[in-house]
Amino acid sequence: MKVIVRAIGDLREYLGKGPQEIELAANSSAQDLLMAVELRYGAGLPGYLWDFQKHQFRGPVVLVVDKKAIQDFETELVEGIEITIMKAIAGGMK
Repeated sequence: MKVIVRAIGDLREYLGKGPQEIELAANSSAQDLLMAVELRYGAGLPGYLWDFQKHQFRGPVVLVVDKKAIQDFETELVEGIEITIMKAIAGGMK
């Protein structure tokens, strides 16, 4: 199956400036997507951004589908889904 990945902000430098199509096996999970990201982009990802032992982003990087962050990386993905990869933003007013 194919999924579309879009990187936001400075992550575009490492994951591409436009939407990227990634081929995954049927019934793949968000963790499978992370493994595919590592295979495709890992050589260019700096250590402060990617944990090569855990096969996931470090720090406040989230995968977002339909304006909701994926909390469980065993979540099954579906054909054609668009996933945004972005740094989490925190803040607010006092």
